[in-house]
Amino acid sequence: MKTRILFTLLFGILLFQMGCTEPYEIETVNYENVLVVESTITDELKPQIVKLSRTSSLEDTSVLIENNATVTVVSNNGDNFSFSQDNDTGFYISNQSFRAQPNTSYTLNIVTQDGKRYTSSSVVLPPVVEMDEVYTERIVDPTDDKDGVQVLVNTEDPTGNSKYFRYEYEETYKITTPNPSRFIANIKNYNPTTGTYDVELIERERELICYSSEISTGITQTTTTELNENRVFHFPVRYLSKLDPKIQTRYSILVKQYVQSVEAYTFYKIVKELGSVGSLLSQGQPGYVAGNIIYEANPDQKVLGFFEASSMTSKRIYFNYGDFGLPKPPYFVDCEVLVLDYNDNTTLDNDPDEREALYYYITLKNYQVIRLAQGTLYTVVQPECGLCTTFSSNVRPDFWED
Repeated sequence: MKTRILFTLLFGILLFQMGCTEPYEIETVNYENVLVVESTITDELKPQIVKLSRTSSLEDTSVLIENNATVTVVSNNGDNFSFSQDNDTGFYISNQSFRAQPNTSYTLNIVTQDGKRYTSSSVVLPPVVEMDEVYTERIVDPTDDKDGVQVLVNTEDPTGNSKYFRYEYEETYKITTPNPSRFIANIKNYNPTTGTYDVELIERERELICYSSEISTGITQTTTTELNENRVFHFPVRYLSKLDPKIQTRYSILVKQYVQSVEAYTFYKIVKELGSVGSLLSQGQPGYVAGNIIYEANPDQKVLGFFEASSMTSKRIYFNYGDFGLPKPPYFVDCEVLVLDYNDNTTLDNDPDEREALYYYITLKNYQVIRLAQGTLYTVVQPECGLCTTFSSNVRPDFWED
């Protein structure tokens, strides 16, 4: 995961620039190449993940994946879980599925390709706390410029043993195009001299319906330490504007609740306060955040990141915009519907050469044919508006409910 770090305070420079009219472009000062570690093992039986990268300068937008490392997680009861790097993501994934067990401590060990050894503090799985409820509310808040739907969580731990919670979500939404394409269009027998060609139209068996999924970014967490009761109530995890096209047809959200240790909660809290946006350590940081991982040969050397064990529970809900009396939100893009006549192949009538335009839109812009009239009038739209598979998937998720 990419991290950009600024290790030098800029207060003096900023104060000086306040009296100037020319903008000041911030550049990296004293850049350090630091290992970045992000990993949360949970009590889910699944392949666990460790993410390794290197810090980059503020000016560098590339992701510096740490390749060819040896990664293991060991427990105090003698279990040893090895990880292998995934070719597609660059993440390190456990070679076997496992879950973090109660009353067991775990340690992350890393050996980089240059032989440097890193180790984490031992971590223990916090108690499991089931989410009581995931629900939605219509929200209109002019002071916060919000008008839409809020997804909220209620959770309670009567034992008082768990006080720190972090939330993530996976959202999935159904997509139907406003101008569904009825045909697969192929250009054949094109003659560049005369500009003539044939349009082969193959009728589709059915209208395609698509489903897109996205994973949350950023750090969303809360604590009950300052409350009279150990209860998370009406906690917001996702806001959707009434104009968000994701709720145009049907929307589902899977909310995940992670019970954290006080050390993990504090680390994430500091990272967020320093300006993290996206996911852990994904944006520029104005300073160094100490985690629970050290370089064995020199514990004073900076290592960025945290190894965490967390109990996780999840709940999924579905809703439609109509459930809240909202009007249908706009589509993802503004759709342009064109009617082009193949027989119009001249500009002498002060009108574009529609035959040439039809060829251009179908072959170069992938416009979709949605209608054919009188044998020569083709109605076309841009691909996103006629065929959802141009930006989504028509594979229906196993969990989906209509």
